[in-house]
Amino acid sequence: MKRLSLLLFALFFALILAACGESKDNFRETDSQQDEATEETSGSEQVDVIKIGSLHPLTGPQASEGQEMRDAIQLAIDEVNENGGIKSLGGAKVELIDSDSENNPEKGIAEVQTMANAGVVGIIGPYTTAVALAATQEAERIGVPFIVDVGSADAITERGFKYTFRIQPPASKFPEAFLKYVPQLNEEYGVELKTVINAHEDSDFGTGMANVLKENAAAAGLEVLDTLPHPFDTADLSSDVNKIKAQNPDIVSATTYLNDGQLLVETLIGANVKPKAIIGMASGAFSNAKFIREQTDINQYIMDVNYAMNPNSELTEEVKKKYEEKYNKGLGPNAAISYTAAKVLLDAIERAGSTDRDKIREAIAETRLTDHILAQEEIVFDETGQNVNAQPVVNQIIDGRSYVVMPEPYKERDAVYPLP
Repeated sequence: MKRLSLLLFALFFALILAACGESKDNFRETDSQQDEATEETSGSEQVDVIKIGSLHPLTGPQASEGQEMRDAIQLAIDEVNENGGIKSLGGAKVELIDSDSENNPEKGIAEVQTMANAGVVGIIGPYTTAVALAATQEAERIGVPFIVDVGSADAITERGFKYTFRIQPPASKFPEAFLKYVPQLNEEYGVELKTVINAHEDSDFGTGMANVLKENAAAAGLEVLDTLPHPFDTADLSSDVNKIKAQNPDIVSATTYLNDGQLLVETLIGANVKPKAIIGMASGAFSNAKFIREQTDINQYIMDVNYAMNPNSELTEEVKKKYEEKYNKGLGPNAAISYTAAKVLLDAIERAGSTDRDKIREAIAETRLTDHILAQEEIVFDETGQNVNAQPVVNQIIDGRSYVVMPEPYKERDAVYPLP
Protein backbone atom coordinates (compact mmCIF):
# COMPACT_ATOMS: atom_id res chain seq x y z
CA MET A 1 0.00 0.00 0.00
CA LYS A 2 2.80 2.34 0.95
CA ARG A 3 4.60 1.47 -2.25
CA LEU A 4 1.47 2.26 -4.27
CA SER A 5 1.10 5.62 -2.54
CA LEU A 6 4.69 6.53 -3.38
CA LEU A 7 4.10 5.54 -6.98
CA LEU A 8 0.98 7.67 -7.23
CA PHE A 9 2.79 10.62 -5.65
CA ALA A 10 5.66 10.32 -8.15
CA LEU A 11 3.19 10.23 -11.02
CA PHE A 12 1.32 13.26 -9.67
CA PHE A 13 4.58 15.21 -9.27
CA ALA A 14 5.63 14.38 -12.83
CA LEU A 15 2.30 15.67 -14.13
CA ILE A 16 2.75 18.92 -12.22
CA LEU A 17 6.23 19.42 -13.69
CA ALA A 18 4.95 18.72 -17.20
CA ALA A 19 2.14 21.21 -16.75
CA CYS A 20 4.53 23.86 -15.45
CA GLY A 21 6.87 23.24 -18.33
CA GLU A 22 4.06 23.55 -20.87
CA SER A 23 2.81 26.73 -19.24
CA LYS A 24 6.32 28.17 -19.28
CA ASP A 25 6.77 27.30 -22.94
CA ASN A 26 3.41 28.85 -23.79
CA PHE A 27 4.33 31.99 -21.88
CA ARG A 28 7.58 32.31 -23.77
CA GLU A 29 5.77 31.97 -27.11
CA THR A 30 3.24 34.66 -26.17
CA ASP A 31 5.98 36.95 -24.93
CA SER A 32 7.89 36.47 -28.17
CA GLN A 33 4.80 37.32 -30.20
CA GLN A 34 4.28 40.46 -28.13
CA ASP A 35 7.89 41.49 -28.72
CA GLU A 36 7.45 41.05 -32.47
CA ALA A 37 4.23 43.09 -32.44
CA THR A 38 5.97 45.83 -30.47
CA GLU A 39 8.81 45.91 -32.99
CA GLU A 40 6.29 46.22 -35.84
CA THR A 41 4.40 49.13 -34.30
CA SER A 42 7.13 51.16 -32.63
CA GLY A 43 9.38 53.69 -34.31
CA SER A 44 9.28 54.72 -37.95
CA GLU A 45 7.27 52.63 -40.37
CA GLN A 46 9.25 50.53 -42.81
CA VAL A 47 7.55 51.39 -46.11
CA ASP A 48 8.86 50.97 -49.64
CA VAL A 49 5.84 52.23 -51.62
CA ILE A 50 2.96 54.53 -50.70
CA LYS A 51 -0.10 54.38 -52.93
CA ILE A 52 -2.40 57.32 -53.64
CA GLY A 53 -5.43 57.25 -55.90
CA SER A 54 -6.62 59.41 -58.80
CA LEU A 55 -10.30 59.24 -59.76
CA HIS A 56 -11.11 61.15 -62.95
CA PRO A 57 -12.98 60.65 -66.23
CA LEU A 58 -10.37 59.08 -68.50
CA THR A 59 -12.82 58.03 -71.21
CA GLY A 60 -15.91 59.70 -72.64
CA PRO A 61 -16.70 63.40 -73.24
CA GLN A 62 -14.62 64.63 -70.25
CA ALA A 63 -11.61 62.41 -71.01
CA SER A 64 -9.37 65.25 -72.14
CA GLU A 65 -9.83 67.14 -68.87
CA GLY A 66 -9.57 64.00 -66.76
CA GLN A 67 -6.35 62.90 -68.38
CA GLU A 68 -4.81 66.35 -67.93
CA MET A 69 -5.69 66.27 -64.24
CA ARG A 70 -4.34 62.74 -63.77
CA ASP A 71 -1.10 63.76 -65.49
CA ALA A 72 -0.71 66.77 -63.19
CA ILE A 73 -0.99 64.50 -60.14
CA GLN A 74 1.67 62.22 -61.63
CA LEU A 75 3.94 65.24 -62.13
CA ALA A 76 3.64 66.15 -58.45
CA ILE A 77 4.43 62.55 -57.50
CA ASP A 78 7.44 62.45 -59.82
CA GLU A 79 8.83 65.59 -58.19
CA VAL A 80 8.63 64.02 -54.74
CA ASN A 81 10.13 60.71 -55.87
CA GLU A 82 12.99 62.45 -57.70
CA ASN A 83 13.77 64.40 -54.53
CA GLY A 84 14.16 61.40 -52.25
CA GLY A 85 10.58 60.23 -51.73
CA ILE A 86 8.73 60.63 -48.43
CA LYS A 87 11.62 61.37 -46.10
CA SER A 88 9.70 60.81 -42.86
CA LEU A 89 9.07 57.26 -44.07
CA GLY A 90 12.65 56.47 -44.98
CA GLY A 91 12.46 57.74 -48.55
CA ALA A 92 9.45 55.64 -49.53
CA LYS A 93 8.40 56.16 -53.12
CA VAL A 94 4.89 57.21 -54.09
CA GLU A 95 2.87 55.26 -56.64
CA LEU A 96 -0.25 56.53 -58.41
CA ILE A 97 -3.25 54.24 -58.80
CA ASP A 98 -5.35 55.92 -61.48
CA SER A 99 -8.99 55.04 -61.97
CA ASP A 100 -11.55 55.97 -64.61
CA SER A 101 -14.83 57.27 -63.20
CA GLU A 102 -16.37 57.41 -66.70
CA ASN A 103 -18.30 60.39 -65.26
CA ASN A 104 -20.60 57.81 -63.65
CA PRO A 105 -21.39 58.08 -59.91
CA GLU A 106 -21.85 54.33 -59.47
CA LYS A 107 -18.56 53.66 -61.23
CA GLY A 108 -16.98 56.28 -58.98
CA ILE A 109 -18.17 54.41 -55.88
CA ALA A 110 -16.84 51.11 -57.21
CA GLU A 111 -13.46 52.65 -58.01
CA VAL A 112 -13.16 54.12 -54.50
CA GLN A 113 -13.72 50.62 -53.12
CA THR A 114 -11.17 49.14 -55.51
CA MET A 115 -8.53 51.71 -54.65
CA ALA A 116 -9.17 51.34 -50.92
CA ASN A 117 -8.69 47.58 -51.23
CA ALA A 118 -5.47 48.23 -53.15
CA GLY A 119 -4.16 50.12 -50.12
CA VAL A 120 -4.26 53.78 -51.18
CA VAL A 121 -3.81 56.22 -48.30
CA GLY A 122 -5.75 59.00 -50.02
CA ILE A 123 -7.68 59.77 -53.20
CA ILE A 124 -7.76 62.86 -55.43
CA GLY A 125 -10.59 63.65 -57.83
CA PRO A 126 -13.03 63.56 -59.52
CA TYR A 127 -13.82 66.62 -61.80
CA THR A 128 -17.61 66.30 -61.98
CA THR A 129 -20.02 67.16 -59.19
CA ALA A 130 -22.22 64.06 -59.51
CA VAL A 131 -19.26 61.73 -59.09
CA ALA A 132 -17.84 63.88 -56.28
CA LEU A 133 -21.00 63.59 -54.20
CA ALA A 134 -21.11 59.80 -54.55
CA ALA A 135 -17.39 59.04 -54.32
CA THR A 136 -16.75 61.17 -51.22
CA GLN A 137 -19.66 59.50 -49.45
CA GLU A 138 -18.12 56.10 -50.08
CA ALA A 139 -14.68 57.33 -49.02
CA GLU A 140 -16.24 58.62 -45.80
CA ARG A 141 -17.84 55.23 -45.12
CA ILE A 142 -14.53 53.43 -45.63
CA GLY A 143 -12.39 56.06 -43.93
CA VAL A 144 -10.16 57.11 -46.82
CA PRO A 145 -9.08 60.77 -47.09
CA PHE A 146 -10.49 62.25 -50.30
CA ILE A 147 -9.20 65.58 -51.64
CA VAL A 148 -11.62 67.03 -54.17
CA ASP A 149 -9.63 68.89 -56.79
CA VAL A 150 -12.59 69.88 -58.99
CA GLY A 151 -16.18 69.22 -57.99
CA SER A 152 -18.16 72.33 -57.24
CA ALA A 153 -21.45 71.61 -55.43
CA ASP A 154 -21.62 73.36 -52.08
CA ALA A 155 -23.14 70.18 -50.62
CA ILE A 156 -19.87 68.27 -51.07
CA THR A 157 -18.48 69.89 -47.92
CA GLU A 158 -21.79 70.49 -46.13
CA ARG A 159 -22.54 66.93 -44.99
CA GLY A 160 -20.40 66.81 -41.87
CA PHE A 161 -17.84 64.49 -43.46
CA LYS A 162 -14.42 64.17 -41.80
CA TYR A 163 -12.47 62.62 -44.68
CA THR A 164 -13.48 65.05 -47.47
CA PHE A 165 -11.44 68.14 -48.33
CA ARG A 166 -11.81 70.46 -51.33
CA ILE A 167 -9.25 72.69 -53.05
CA GLN A 168 -11.46 74.68 -55.47
CA PRO A 169 -14.09 77.24 -54.41
CA PRO A 170 -17.64 75.95 -53.87
CA ALA A 171 -20.19 76.49 -56.65
CA SER A 172 -21.93 79.46 -55.04
CA LYS A 173 -18.69 81.46 -55.07
CA PHE A 174 -18.60 81.64 -58.88
CA PRO A 175 -21.90 83.47 -59.52
CA GLU A 176 -21.23 85.58 -56.45
CA ALA A 177 -17.88 86.57 -57.94
CA PHE A 178 -19.51 87.16 -61.35
CA LEU A 179 -21.98 89.56 -59.72
CA LYS A 180 -19.12 91.35 -57.97
CA TYR A 181 -16.73 91.58 -60.90
CA VAL A 182 -19.13 92.62 -63.69
CA PRO A 183 -20.13 95.91 -61.95
CA GLN A 184 -16.43 96.52 -61.26
CA LEU A 185 -15.59 95.97 -64.92
CA ASN A 186 -18.41 98.30 -65.92
CA GLU A 187 -17.07 101.01 -63.65
CA GLU A 188 -13.41 100.56 -64.58
CA TYR A 189 -14.07 100.63 -68.33
CA GLY A 190 -16.88 103.18 -68.34
CA VAL A 191 -19.67 101.03 -69.76
CA GLU A 192 -23.03 99.69 -68.59
CA LEU A 193 -23.51 96.05 -69.46
CA LYS A 194 -26.62 95.12 -67.51
CA THR A 195 -28.57 92.28 -69.16
CA VAL A 196 -27.48 88.65 -69.04
CA ILE A 197 -28.57 85.35 -70.55
CA ASN A 198 -27.08 82.31 -68.85
CA ALA A 199 -26.49 79.12 -70.87
CA HIS A 200 -25.49 76.16 -68.74
CA GLU A 201 -25.19 72.39 -68.70
CA ASP A 202 -28.11 70.94 -66.77
CA SER A 203 -26.52 68.89 -63.98
CA ASP A 204 -26.08 70.12 -60.38
CA PHE A 205 -22.91 71.87 -61.55
CA GLY A 206 -24.52 74.29 -63.98
CA THR A 207 -28.00 74.44 -62.50
CA GLY A 208 -26.79 75.39 -59.04
CA MET A 209 -24.78 78.31 -60.37
CA ALA A 210 -27.66 79.46 -62.58
CA ASN A 211 -29.99 79.56 -59.59
CA VAL A 212 -27.59 81.66 -57.49
CA LEU A 213 -27.13 84.05 -60.42
CA LYS A 214 -30.89 84.53 -60.90
CA GLU A 215 -31.58 85.00 -57.20
CA ASN A 216 -28.91 87.66 -56.67
CA ALA A 217 -28.59 89.52 -59.98
CA ALA A 218 -30.97 92.37 -59.14
CA ALA A 219 -29.04 93.26 -56.00
CA ALA A 220 -25.94 93.67 -58.17
CA GLY A 221 -27.76 95.91 -60.67
CA LEU A 222 -27.98 93.21 -63.34
CA GLU A 223 -30.95 91.55 -65.02
CA VAL A 224 -31.06 87.89 -66.06
CA LEU A 225 -33.25 87.82 -69.17
CA ASP A 226 -33.27 84.04 -69.54
CA THR A 227 -31.66 80.82 -68.33
CA LEU A 228 -31.01 78.14 -70.94
CA PRO A 229 -30.09 74.65 -69.67
CA HIS A 230 -28.75 71.92 -71.97
CA PRO A 231 -27.24 68.42 -71.59
CA PHE A 232 -23.43 68.51 -71.43
CA ASP A 233 -23.25 66.05 -74.34
CA THR A 234 -25.62 67.98 -76.60
CA ALA A 235 -24.79 68.15 -80.29
CA ASP A 236 -27.04 71.11 -81.12
CA LEU A 237 -27.43 74.48 -79.39
CA SER A 238 -29.10 76.32 -82.28
CA SER A 239 -32.41 76.67 -80.42
CA ASP A 240 -30.68 78.25 -77.42
CA VAL A 241 -28.69 80.59 -79.64
CA ASN A 242 -31.86 81.66 -81.45
CA LYS A 243 -33.31 82.65 -78.07
CA ILE A 244 -30.17 84.59 -77.25
CA LYS A 245 -30.31 86.35 -80.60
CA ALA A 246 -33.97 87.30 -80.14
CA GLN A 247 -33.41 88.82 -76.67
CA ASN A 248 -30.07 90.48 -77.48
CA PRO A 249 -28.44 90.49 -74.02
CA ASP A 250 -25.38 92.55 -73.19
CA ILE A 251 -23.65 89.50 -71.75
CA VAL A 252 -23.83 85.80 -72.56
CA SER A 253 -22.76 83.87 -69.51
CA ALA A 254 -21.91 80.17 -69.73
CA THR A 255 -21.31 77.31 -67.32
CA THR A 256 -20.24 74.36 -69.47
CA TYR A 257 -17.77 71.59 -69.99
CA LEU A 258 -15.34 71.68 -72.91
CA ASN A 259 -17.39 70.28 -75.78
CA ASP A 260 -20.67 72.10 -75.11
CA GLY A 261 -18.85 75.34 -74.32
CA GLN A 262 -16.97 75.25 -77.59
CA LEU A 263 -20.20 74.36 -79.40
CA LEU A 264 -21.94 77.35 -77.82
CA VAL A 265 -19.31 79.78 -79.08
CA GLU A 266 -19.25 78.23 -82.56
CA THR A 267 -23.04 78.44 -82.79
CA LEU A 268 -23.09 82.07 -81.61
CA ILE A 269 -20.57 82.98 -84.30
CA GLY A 270 -22.40 80.98 -86.94
CA ALA A 271 -25.64 82.81 -86.14
CA ASN A 272 -23.84 86.20 -86.17
CA VAL A 273 -24.77 86.83 -82.53
CA LYS A 274 -22.46 89.45 -81.07
CA PRO A 275 -22.98 90.14 -77.36
CA LYS A 276 -20.89 92.84 -75.74
CA ALA A 277 -19.21 90.22 -73.56
CA ILE A 278 -19.02 86.44 -73.23
CA ILE A 279 -18.21 85.58 -69.63
CA GLY A 280 -18.08 82.08 -68.23
CA MET A 281 -18.81 81.06 -64.67
CA ALA A 282 -16.39 78.19 -63.98
CA SER A 283 -16.63 77.27 -67.65
CA GLY A 284 -14.95 74.00 -68.49
CA ALA A 285 -14.26 75.37 -71.97
CA PHE A 286 -13.14 78.95 -71.44
CA SER A 287 -10.43 77.97 -68.94
CA ASN A 288 -9.40 74.82 -70.80
CA ALA A 289 -5.78 74.90 -71.98
CA LYS A 290 -6.57 73.17 -75.27
CA PHE A 291 -9.45 75.53 -76.08
CA ILE A 292 -7.33 78.55 -75.20
CA ARG A 293 -4.32 77.55 -77.30
CA GLU A 294 -5.97 75.86 -80.27
CA GLN A 295 -9.28 77.67 -80.84
CA THR A 296 -7.86 81.13 -81.43
CA ASP A 297 -10.21 81.75 -84.35
CA ILE A 298 -13.22 81.78 -81.99
CA ASN A 299 -11.96 82.45 -78.45
CA GLN A 300 -10.49 85.96 -78.63
CA TYR A 301 -11.46 88.11 -75.59
CA ILE A 302 -13.73 85.50 -74.01
CA MET A 303 -13.70 85.84 -70.21
CA ASP A 304 -14.18 83.31 -67.44
CA VAL A 305 -14.82 83.83 -63.74
CA ASN A 306 -12.89 80.85 -62.49
CA TYR A 307 -9.97 79.73 -60.36
CA ALA A 308 -6.54 80.29 -61.86
CA MET A 309 -2.82 79.91 -61.35
CA ASN A 310 -0.87 82.70 -59.69
CA PRO A 311 0.70 84.58 -62.61
CA ASN A 312 3.13 86.39 -60.31
CA SER A 313 4.75 83.21 -59.02
CA GLU A 314 8.04 81.86 -60.32
CA LEU A 315 6.90 78.45 -59.10
CA THR A 316 3.88 78.63 -61.43
CA GLU A 317 6.09 79.18 -64.46
CA GLU A 318 8.41 76.39 -63.37
CA VAL A 319 5.56 73.88 -62.98
CA LYS A 320 3.94 74.93 -66.28
CA LYS A 321 7.25 74.38 -68.07
CA LYS A 322 7.75 70.94 -66.50
CA TYR A 323 4.22 69.88 -67.39
CA GLU A 324 4.54 70.99 -71.00
CA GLU A 325 7.90 69.29 -71.42
CA LYS A 326 6.67 66.05 -69.91
CA TYR A 327 3.25 65.83 -71.60
CA ASN A 328 3.54 68.12 -74.64
CA LYS A 329 0.44 70.10 -73.64
CA GLY A 330 -0.36 73.18 -71.60
CA LEU A 331 -1.15 73.20 -67.89
CA GLY A 332 -4.69 74.53 -67.48
CA PRO A 333 -6.47 75.62 -64.28
CA ASN A 334 -8.13 72.23 -63.72
CA ALA A 335 -4.82 70.41 -63.95
CA ALA A 336 -3.23 73.07 -61.72
CA ILE A 337 -5.85 72.37 -59.07
CA SER A 338 -5.11 68.63 -59.32
CA TYR A 339 -1.38 69.24 -59.06
CA THR A 340 -2.00 71.33 -55.95
CA ALA A 341 -4.28 68.69 -54.44
CA ALA A 342 -1.48 66.17 -54.89
CA LYS A 343 0.97 68.53 -53.20
CA VAL A 344 -1.42 68.89 -50.26
CA LEU A 345 -1.76 65.12 -49.89
CA LEU A 346 1.97 64.45 -50.25
CA ASP A 347 2.76 67.19 -47.75
CA ALA A 348 0.28 65.64 -45.29
CA ILE A 349 1.84 62.18 -45.68
CA GLU A 350 5.28 63.67 -45.04
CA ARG A 351 4.09 65.47 -41.91
CA ALA A 352 2.14 62.47 -40.66
CA GLY A 353 5.16 60.21 -41.07
CA SER A 354 2.74 57.35 -41.43
CA THR A 355 0.57 55.44 -43.87
CA ASP A 356 -2.25 55.36 -41.35
CA ARG A 357 -5.26 56.97 -43.05
CA ASP A 358 -6.52 58.60 -39.88
CA LYS A 359 -3.16 60.21 -39.16
CA ILE A 360 -2.99 61.47 -42.75
CA ARG A 361 -6.53 62.84 -42.46
CA GLU A 362 -5.47 64.74 -39.35
CA ALA A 363 -2.42 66.12 -41.16
CA ILE A 364 -4.55 67.29 -44.10
CA ALA A 365 -6.88 69.08 -41.69
CA GLU A 366 -3.85 70.92 -40.25
CA THR A 367 -2.54 72.01 -43.68
CA ARG A 368 -1.04 75.49 -43.99
CA LEU A 369 0.45 75.36 -47.49
CA THR A 370 1.95 78.61 -48.75
CA ASP A 371 4.27 77.21 -51.43
CA HIS A 372 1.71 76.55 -54.17
CA ILE A 373 0.75 77.79 -57.66
CA LEU A 374 -2.84 78.98 -57.22
CA ALA A 375 -4.11 82.57 -57.29
CA GLN A 376 -4.93 82.64 -53.60
CA GLU A 377 -3.28 82.95 -50.21
CA GLU A 378 -2.25 79.90 -48.18
CA ILE A 379 -4.22 76.71 -48.50
CA VAL A 380 -6.01 76.06 -45.25
CA PHE A 381 -9.15 74.02 -44.57
CA ASP A 382 -12.04 74.93 -42.31
CA GLU A 383 -13.95 72.45 -40.16
CA THR A 384 -16.01 71.35 -43.18
CA GLY A 385 -12.93 70.54 -45.27
CA GLN A 386 -13.27 73.56 -47.57
CA ASN A 387 -10.18 75.50 -48.66
CA VAL A 388 -11.20 78.83 -47.16
CA ASN A 389 -8.94 81.01 -49.30
CA ALA A 390 -10.02 79.53 -52.62
CA GLN A 391 -11.27 82.33 -54.86
CA PRO A 392 -12.43 82.91 -58.43
CA VAL A 393 -10.70 85.56 -60.51
CA VAL A 394 -11.51 87.00 -63.94
CA ASN A 395 -9.51 85.43 -66.76
CA GLN A 396 -9.54 86.64 -70.36
CA ILE A 397 -8.24 84.89 -73.47
CA ILE A 398 -6.03 87.19 -75.54
CA ASP A 399 -4.04 85.92 -78.52
CA GLY A 400 -4.07 82.29 -77.45
CA ARG A 401 -3.26 82.84 -73.80
CA SER A 402 -5.40 83.32 -70.69
CA TYR A 403 -4.57 86.32 -68.51
CA VAL A 404 -5.88 87.33 -65.09
CA VAL A 405 -7.49 90.75 -65.54
CA MET A 406 -9.11 91.11 -62.10
CA PRO A 407 -8.56 91.44 -59.14
CA GLU A 408 -5.32 92.78 -57.73
CA PRO A 409 -2.77 91.48 -56.79
CA TYR A 410 -3.08 88.78 -59.46
CA LYS A 411 -3.90 91.07 -62.38
CA GLU A 412 -1.58 90.56 -65.35
CA ARG A 413 -2.98 93.06 -67.83
CA ASP A 414 -5.96 95.27 -68.61
CA ALA A 415 -9.10 93.64 -69.93
CA VAL A 416 -10.54 94.16 -73.39
CA TYR A 417 -14.07 95.09 -72.30
CA PRO A 418 -16.55 95.25 -73.91
CA LEU A 419 -15.86 93.14 -77.00
CA PRO A 420 -14.57 95.30 -79.88
